Amino acid sequence: MKKQHQQFGMWSLVTLAGVAGGWLWPHQVWLWGFIFAVGILRLLWLGFTAMATPSQVHHTGRRFSRMAVYGVVSLFGLLMVMPFYYMIITSVKTIGEVMAIPINLAPTLHPTLEPYRLLLTGLNYLKFMGNSFFIAIISTTGAMFFSSLAGYTFAKHKFPYKNKIFMAILMTMMIPPTVLLVPGFLLMRDLGWLNTYLPLIIPGLASAFNIFLARQFMESIPDALLDAGKIDGASDFRLYWSVILPLSKPMLATLGILTFLRNWNSFLGPLIYLLDEDKYTLPLALSMLQGRFSKIENVQMAGAAMAIIPVLVLFFIFQRQIVKSLSTSGLKG
Repeated sequence: MKKQHQQFGMWSLVTLAGVAGGWLWPHQVWLWGFIFAVGILRLLWLGFTAMATPSQVHHTGRRFSRMAVYGVVSLFGLLMVMPFYYMIITSVKTIGEVMAIPINLAPTLHPTLEPYRLLLTGLNYLKFMGNSFFIAIISTTGAMFFSSLAGYTFAKHKFPYKNKIFMAILMTMMIPPTVLLVPGFLLMRDLGWLNTYLPLIIPGLASAFNIFLARQFMESIPDALLDAGKIDGASDFRLYWSVILPLSKPMLATLGILTFLRNWNSFLGPLIYLLDEDKYTLPLALSMLQGRFSKIENVQMAGAAMAIIPVLVLFFIFQRQIVKSLSTSGLKG
């Protein structure tokens, strides 16, 4: 009973603090309102527990906890969706509606595709999108092949210093990418690869993370399947191609999505290695929008929407394989 009285007193002070804070600092009323709401809810719960039986408290507590978890998850989901929602509705508004004060978050009653027309006619946007597609597809295809081949080697073969070599590969993940910018630029210059797509494709064909992901997944494939193939006279590459890869489709989907996203969103690499505007990729084109359409926010949002739609389509197609791979590759903790 004494403990309940102490809790009542403490949460009463929290509630009063929310009221006083909202009155003294009205510019932070949202924060003090949140504190006040938490205090009120806690006081209501303490009042219920004081009057209810233990079994009622137990069942109601479980239900309340579940509702609280769902509420928090829904709130964070809403916060994550809001920027995408604002981007889409702004991209189909007129410039007058976009510049109106206060900001109107409701969808427009008269949507227009004029921002998309300005984007496609005022900037060679489809050309830049095609460049990004080319780099992302070539890099993704190569990474899926070479990384899965390396993962198969580390997972199913025995050779001297295998674990030490694998640890050395993983240690490269600790090197900050910015440290390699200047040496990488000088190397590409000496190779004559500047102003080409080779510096954006070749270095990422077998990354440490992709090899780790492939190795972790392939270790779960039974060795008996490989032994049966060897008895039938299959070579190592035939086992990899006909046995390992068909069973690794979830992992390949995850690896492909992550590699595609990394190349699709890459900004620093194209900025350093590409010199001609005709070879620019989509992230560079998005940065150019702020210069050519600096006061036309609906065109900027249209460019962002066109850049994100292919990624969303790709994710929704392969989301089941991604979840399955992450749940079986040792990345779930």
